[in-house]
Amino acid sequence: MTTLRLHLFTLSDRVRSSPVVAWGIAFAAFACAVYARFLFDHVLPPGFPYLTFFPAVILTAFLAGLLPGAVCALACGIAAWYWFIPPFGSFSLDTSVLVALAFYVCVVGVDILLIQVMHRAVDGLREERARSGDLVREQRRLLGEQKDRERQQRILQRELSHRMKNTLAMVQAVVSQSLRNNPDPKLAAGLASARIQALARAQDALTATDWSAADVETLVRTAVSPHDDGTGRFRIDGPSLSLEAQRSLGLALAIHELATNATKYGALLTEAGIVTILWDSPDGNGFRFSWIESGGPGVAEPLRRGFGSRLTERVVPAYFKGSARTQYTRGGLKYELEGTLRPDETDLAPD
Repeated sequence: MTTLRLHLFTLSDRVRSSPVVAWGIAFAAFACAVYARFLFDHVLPPGFPYLTFFPAVILTAFLAGLLPGAVCALACGIAAWYWFIPPFGSFSLDTSVLVALAFYVCVVGVDILLIQVMHRAVDGLREERARSGDLVREQRRLLGEQKDRERQQRILQRELSHRMKNTLAMVQAVVSQSLRNNPDPKLAAGLASARIQALARAQDALTATDWSAADVETLVRTAVSPHDDGTGRFRIDGPSLSLEAQRSLGLALAIHELATNATKYGALLTEAGIVTILWDSPDGNGFRFSWIESGGPGVAEPLRRGFGSRLTERVVPAYFKGSARTQYTRGGLKYELEGTLRPDETDLAPD
């Protein structure tokens, strides 16, 4: 029953949206009412001049709207007055005619009024349902956004925990190796402090990109900045590449060690020394980094490998899933690192 009522109101909306259809229904209802009244006039008892006109007015007012319903009611009243209220075939006025017409006006007026009130109530119900639907959809959207924020927060917490663990592990390795390879506590503390500062500068470069990745050129220039006197002793060249956090920190540590050694023993020890830093990505996901010293004193392979050598030749290459080699020549030191540019799914797995 409720579905049938909704269909009737939907049909009414469609009829009201088309003036041609609305006025056509009003005319058809009036014509049918007049025809039916003449057809059944001989079987109807006296005193029922409006019997077929009331349904026509109600139907028109419900389907076609207020104005077509009112016009239909006026036309039906005039037809009933002329043909079916005695004296027939005239518009005479007396007390009985006035009572009959007043009765008709009251009945059709109440009918039209009730129909309009009902339509307004249904329209209000539809608007309320639409608002309720909008509220439900908005609530679902907000709940979805809240769940997304909570999920993002959990991801960020895990990512932060993962990065803190990696950073702390790297700091722990730097400090422990610096202390282990230097009997002088002051010297060990200085080395550890310098290496941690190199990590901090690399982290600054990562922070600028929300720790998603760091530009290689920015990372290189940041790492060599403490050793660059502005005279063009560093020749830096390479395409625009980005490294994720762990690779960025590892490369920064390697550059710090190489620059420190170059300052103490290599090309940066002399005024004519030059350091050339190159990198590229040979096959899309490959990474190749070169540190080439020239113009400085000849270097020889050390008799004992310290933490700096292990860092540049073992630890950092492991971050890149690759390898590194250091060549000591009379022209200067040459360091080459080869590996992958981006981590695979195994590297990204949470701890």
